[in-house]
Amino acid sequence: MKLVSHGRKVTLIGMPVPEIEDLVAAIELSPLIDCSVITGDLGLISAFVERWHGETSTFHLPVGELTITLDDVSSLLHLPITSALHSFHALSTEEARFLLTELLEVSVEEARVEIALTRGAYVRLG
Repeated sequence: MKLVSHGRKVTLIGMPVPEIEDLVAAIELSPLIDCSVITGDLGLISAFVERWHGETSTFHLPVGELTITLDDVSSLLHLPITSALHSFHALSTEEARFLLTELLEVSVEEARVEIALTRGAYVRLG
C-alpha cells in the first residue's frame, strides 16, 4: 500500500502553462489541482484497505457495507459529475495500428495480429 499525494508538488512548481490550465478548466477538473491528501494516520488507511472488497467494490465495516458513489466523489473532490468525461470517436484499423506502434511501442506485426484477432480497432488487455 502506498499513499501518494501530488498536491504539494503542484504547489511547488506553480500553476501550469496557461494553455494546459485552460484545457483543465474546460473539462472542469480544476479542483483536482488543489486536492491533496494529507494524513498522519496510516493505521486508519490500512484498516480501510483491509476492509475493501474488490468483487463488490464496497467496504465491509462493523456497521454494514459502505459503497462510494459518484455523488460522494463529487462532494469530496468538488467535481461536477454531469455527463460522460470523454466521448471517443471510432478508430479505423490504420489509426489503431498507428497508436499501438507509436504510443505503446508494439511492433507492427504484433499490432496487425491483435487487430486481426479482435476483428477491428480493439485491443485485449493482457
